[in-house]
Amino acid sequence: MSEVGRRGSHAGTRADAGPGAGAFAGATRWAPLLILAFAFVVSIFHYVDNTVRFDQYAVDPDSPIAGAGAWVVPVAWVVLTAVGLVGYLAYREGRLWRAVGGIAVYSVSGLISAAHYTDGPPSAFDGVQNLLIVADLVAGIAVLGLALWVMFRRALVADAQAGAARMQG
Repeated sequence: MSEVGRRGSHAGTRADAGPGAGAFAGATRWAPLLILAFAFVVSIFHYVDNTVRFDQYAVDPDSPIAGAGAWVVPVAWVVLTAVGLVGYLAYREGRLWRAVGGIAVYSVSGLISAAHYTDGPPSAFDGVQNLLIVADLVAGIAVLGLALWVMFRRALVADAQAGAARMQG
C-alpha cells in the first residue's frame, strides 16, 4: 500500500498527508478561528448578562432552567467552551473528525439561546437581552455551519486520498 493509502486508511487520523498537516493556509486556517472567536466573544457577553440578570431571562417559573438556578449558566459556558477549544485545537492538528465533534458540541452554546423564546416572547426581554440572544443564536448557527464544513472537508480529503491510493497501487 502506498504512503498516502496507509495514512488515509486509519479512521480519525489526520485529514491530509504530509508534515505540518495542521498548518492550513489562507481562509482555511483563519475562517474557523474568526467564527469561533466571534462565538466566544458573543457568548461571554450573553452568558455574563444571563447569569447576572438570571431572573429576567428565566421569565417562565416552570422552565427547567429556572428551577436549576443561575449557577447552571456559567457551568454550561465553561464546559461548552472547553469542548469548543478542544475542537479547534483538533482542527489545527488536522484531526478533523475530533474537530467536527468538538465544534458541533460547542455550537450548542449559541443554539440553545433560542430556548429563551420558549420561556417568553421577544417582548418579555429588553433590547440588550434580545440582541444578545439573537447574536448568540447567529453565532451558534455559524459554528454549526463550521462543523458541517469541516465534516465535508474531511470527507472530501478522504475521497481524494482513496483515489490517490487507487492510482498508485
